[in-house]
Amino acid sequence: MCIFADENLNEITMATITLSYNKRNKTAQAAIKLLETLGVFKVLKDEEPNSVTVKAIEEVKAGHTYRASSVDDMMNYLRS
Repeated sequence: MCIFADENLNEITMATITLSYNKRNKTAQAAIKLLETLGVFKVLKDEEPNSVTVKAIEEVKAGHTYRASSVDDMMNYLRS
């Protein structure tokens, strides 16, 4: 829960609700649209990953990974 104060120092209490739903489900889509149209909720969309994250995901999918046998092995790999 987040608590904010407006310019008149009146306390405003805000809560965050996270909904998980199937984006292909028509009923779920309608419910989300209904919540948006009420005007009392702020809908936060999923953020797209940045280019560094996208590149890292592509490297893992392509099999460009390193499996260390120990912490020392990993540290030696990272230092090289």
